[in-house]
Amino acid sequence: MRRVATLAAVLLTALGVAACGAGGGGGGADDDRTVEVGVVQLPIFAPLFVAQAKGYFAEAGLTVNVQNVKSGQDAIPLAASGKLDAVLAGFSAGMFSAIDSGLDVKVVGSMGVADADKEKPASALVVRKALVDDGSISSVADLKGRKVGALGGAGATSAFFVGLALEEAGLTINDVEFVQLSSPDIPTALQTGGIDAAFVSAPFWNLAVDDGTAVKMWSSPEGTSGTGTLYGGQFVESPLAQPFFDALARGAQDLQGDARYSQENLTIIGEATDQTPEQVASVPLYAWLPDLAPLPEQLSTMERIWMQVGALEYESPIQPDQYVDTRFADQVPPQG
Repeated sequence: MRRVATLAAVLLTALGVAACGAGGGGGGADDDRTVEVGVVQLPIFAPLFVAQAKGYFAEAGLTVNVQNVKSGQDAIPLAASGKLDAVLAGFSAGMFSAIDSGLDVKVVGSMGVADADKEKPASALVVRKALVDDGSISSVADLKGRKVGALGGAGATSAFFVGLALEEAGLTINDVEFVQLSSPDIPTALQTGGIDAAFVSAPFWNLAVDDGTAVKMWSSPEGTSGTGTLYGGQFVESPLAQPFFDALARGAQDLQGDARYSQENLTIIGEATDQTPEQVASVPLYAWLPDLAPLPEQLSTMERIWMQVGALEYESPIQPDQYVDTRFADQVPPQG
């Protein structure tokens, strides 16, 4: 009952937002080529910003209306109800709970994935330097029983990555205590000893390392992702669904390798996220798969880890084919 009440509250809040911001077209009418998209205003969703700025959606005959949302948790009910067609956001335990409760959404693509750069990753697990210096912590295995900072707490993407690191070290996600903190507060919490470690994105892990507060101990395996694209159930069957995804993938293809740091792309990302190109370039960017393929196996791992930590209330895992749809990525034209 608690989960149902929570989801009902989210729905009411989200529908209120929709009434203020959504046009309600969403590609539903035969002559309407409009796609309503919700996105968290972060560089990790750069393919959308690039595709929009470079006219790829317009070339496909689409009008894409972008709404900034605070989180996927807020936007998923909007997609399920048809108020939004697509959502680009981080995955969370709340997404799985929403799907389990019957909300009609499909994960159709990935967004930012970790690249091979272990020296300057887009996010990292850092440990308080004082604990490394005195020998208390020399590896991830030594985090057992420690307090770990994570944006969103135990049911969020940050905790999932901590869970991966712990499993590599022979532990489980239940071997640490999560402390919910905003990313800007994490360097201070490490400095004051409020937490012993944290998984956090750049520039916040860099700040803690550069000022001597923390030591980088682990980064995400290449190809892992905590974010993606979801379609509402109505939009999945729309004739606009594939053209939208193709244009989105064109944006990702423009961001391959060092091209993501081109002046043009940095300017586009900066304008979309209220930053200067220099500010965008100062922080390591994620990479993107050229076809933005979804990652069903990783999503199953996410669900398993969140079930372990008690962030999910249902008992049986959801089969990926019930909520992952690969057809759009499968049909993306080859990069050329």
